Amino acid sequence: MSGSVSVASGSMANVNAANRWDQFDDWCEKIGDRLNPILVKETRQALKSRQFVVTFSVLLFAAFAWTVVGSLSQMPQIYTTPSAARLMIGYYVVLAIPMLLVVPLAAYRSLEGEIDDGTLELLSITALSPWQIVLGKLASASLQMMIYFVALFPCMAYAYTLRGVDLPTTLIIIAALLVAGLVLTVAALFLAPVAQSRTGRIATLLILMMVLLFAEYTIGYFVIDLILNGNPLTSDWIFFLCTSTLLVSLSSGHLLLTATAAQLTPESENRSTNLRISMMVLSMILVGMGAYVIRGLDPSGNIFVMIAISLAVMWILFGSMLAAESPVMTPRIRRELPQSFFARVVLTWLTPGPATGLVFATVNIVVLTGFVVFGLFEYRQIPSNLRASDLQALFRLSILFSSYLVAGLIAVRWIVALVRINNHPRVEIGLAAMITVMVLSALVPYSIGLHLNDYRNYSYSHWQITNWVWTLAEATPSGSVRDIEVFSVAISVTLAFVACLLTMPRTVLPRRIATPEQVQREQNKTASP
Repeated sequence: MSGSVSVASGSMANVNAANRWDQFDDWCEKIGDRLNPILVKETRQALKSRQFVVTFSVLLFAAFAWTVVGSLSQMPQIYTTPSAARLMIGYYVVLAIPMLLVVPLAAYRSLEGEIDDGTLELLSITALSPWQIVLGKLASASLQMMIYFVALFPCMAYAYTLRGVDLPTTLIIIAALLVAGLVLTVAALFLAPVAQSRTGRIATLLILMMVLLFAEYTIGYFVIDLILNGNPLTSDWIFFLCTSTLLVSLSSGHLLLTATAAQLTPESENRSTNLRISMMVLSMILVGMGAYVIRGLDPSGNIFVMIAISLAVMWILFGSMLAAESPVMTPRIRRELPQSFFARVVLTWLTPGPATGLVFATVNIVVLTGFVVFGLFEYRQIPSNLRASDLQALFRLSILFSSYLVAGLIAVRWIVALVRINNHPRVEIGLAAMITVMVLSALVPYSIGLHLNDYRNYSYSHWQITNWVWTLAEATPSGSVRDIEVFSVAISVTLAFVACLLTMPRTVLPRRIATPEQVQREQNKTASP
């Protein structure tokens, strides 16, 4: 009788355990349904794919093989001397190849395959937004990275116990791999929909391969040097580099993701406002970094100058493409424009269009130039390695470069407007137009002067004021350009910018249109539960 009771109680326990597992399985299924469906689809496909199985198997085998070989090669000194460096380098190489090379390429091929197969067009008619599609691809790639990292984490912990590499260095290595892997994956997703033709996709694949290999080499060089030689930086520099790297990675990654989602968004939608906000956020982060290094962290001024150069390169790219946007504004976009006068003055520059793009880029360039000039004046007040003549030359270079850049944007705006009369170019044509304008503005006056001087060397004169290369070179301490010429160029560009605005008042300040009643009813039906 007691035996039958024990059997019955055991069977009831098994039934209760099975019910708990069923409940847990149902809960997991509900959570999975609530998640991004692209994430669920991509994760299931990725974990069942041959690429993941082969990569994960090779990773495990390589980690095991290096653990055995690396440990035996250091016997018997491994018991008495610090031996973690060699093993840590091997584990880094094993982990870096899938995280910095395989996963970004797989993400690129996944999004490119959606475009080639026409699946993306089917997804566009569903309730999924472009942001959900892009974030689903990124989340799937991030999940694969975490699986690779978790598989190799015990090996790195084993290497750490052998002494020779401290805990902060180990954490920096792990953080560098994770951040670099995510940024490279975002860059791969950005490049996937850029090209439309097969030749263009081959070119973007080659560009992606070069970027990945360059990142693999540079990050590997940094990590191996860090493992072998230790960390020579102070705590202030470590805090600055870690914080700035994280913030720049997040902001640049958001910008690339926004640009990727914009490429997948129909032309009838507003694809420009989020991009412009993301551009401003990235610029503000760089400005914050520059303001931080001014106060004693960078007495040489090298970091500040590098940040200023980065801002200049960024706004050459951003401004040239903003000035080349399509002037066509659909009724859906016009219904979303700000309505009040104050909102129009403040927020209109975030709306799509080449005219608002020109104003938006110019305002940002002027504000950032003011920040650079303020930073140069601050360097005059603090002990630094910069001489007064160097600071004055940097001041002239900043004003001149910003003036020439704004003049180039005005030229790009009108060149692309002429091209759009019979064609429908993409915004990338703005960058090509900017390069053409800058080359011709430097080459034509120099060629004319060379011809007038019988093709002999000649000195700089005011007739070469449009030759931005020579003028910037003469703005150095040993050059002949002084403050009066700098302000003359700035005033001339300001007048040209104002004249450009006066010729297109309607496109600079577009007005909002009323929402039709039928559209309003449909929106109310969609918004109602």
